[in-house]
Amino acid sequence: MHVSDMLEAEGVALVNHGLALWRQGSREEAVTTMRQGIAVCRRLAVAEPAKINHLALALSNLGAMLDEWGRTAEAIPVLEHSIKIMRIYSDKSHEFTADLAGALKNLGSALNQCGSQPEAISTLTESVETYQSLVEQGRLQYELPLALALNSLGNARGLVAAAMDDFDAGIALLRHQDFEDSVEAAMLLASTLASQCGVLMHLTAYERALVNSEEAVAIFRRLGEANPAGVEPYLATALVTRAEALTAVDRLDEAHTAATEAIGIVRRCSAAKPDGWRNRLIRALRLLVDLLPALNRHAEAAVAAKELARLVEEDRHDVKALHRPSPEKPKVSFFSRFRRRRGEASGPRR
Repeated sequence: MHVSDMLEAEGVALVNHGLALWRQGSREEAVTTMRQGIAVCRRLAVAEPAKINHLALALSNLGAMLDEWGRTAEAIPVLEHSIKIMRIYSDKSHEFTADLAGALKNLGSALNQCGSQPEAISTLTESVETYQSLVEQGRLQYELPLALALNSLGNARGLVAAAMDDFDAGIALLRHQDFEDSVEAAMLLASTLASQCGVLMHLTAYERALVNSEEAVAIFRRLGEANPAGVEPYLATALVTRAEALTAVDRLDEAHTAATEAIGIVRRCSAAKPDGWRNRLIRALRLLVDLLPALNRHAEAAVAAKELARLVEEDRHDVKALHRPSPEKPKVSFFSRFRRRRGEASGPRR
């Protein structure tokens, strides 16, 4: 076997293993494995420059992981590097074009996470338009990635009516998917339903927000039975959304139950690996600080408020660090597909 073929096989295996570990909830091990795959893909790109697309796709996947893990400062330069490579190949085939759309989606989500909303909207709009073009050409395999990009664009727009259209379009696409065969589609439907709740509540559509949040939590609970570690982060977020919707219609005891369960999940998951959990905890504690006095639990409210103030201050310091220039170039969603060309076995797609 030629050296480049051996490197390609090794790189594909490592990247696919990293994606599998991530879906199982083994985040640290997944990122380490993905970095190993990227190192091999770098060697492959040196040996055979025509295969540099493998490096670009692996970088996109790593960037998506880092962003979702709360390490956005690391994610953005990795994703920018990926896109720079992908633009060279995007007009060569629909698969290269889809890879670019996926990397743009990952970068847009990261930019939104760090507060660069206009740039995030622009990047995500390009991602959505690219996927839409592929779907309109009859390439229906890109409907799921399109739904993911629409979800991210809706989140980036914020509490405006235009975001409703993004979420509705994504939900409509997802309702046509076969959830028996696609855990990924079910996960994305639940996430999109939960994401839309913020806009619904802002527009005072409280009953629809309640229905959305209830369905989202139910889907995540069902999926979590088979993969607790991989689903719990999403369940925790959906529970906070559910608590917010319940609070909006004065069902305070139920809201407190949902928020408390979310905080319990976050504390348990962050005990061993704190990275990426602070924002979830801040959001849940803010809700509790508002809820507890209304339930005449003032002492608990004071304790929660003290912890919240500490976490917000820590987050403020991290946000400042996020906008400082990176001292070095990167060494080196949901995730892009990663497969070998010329008919070899496919890896996971996203």
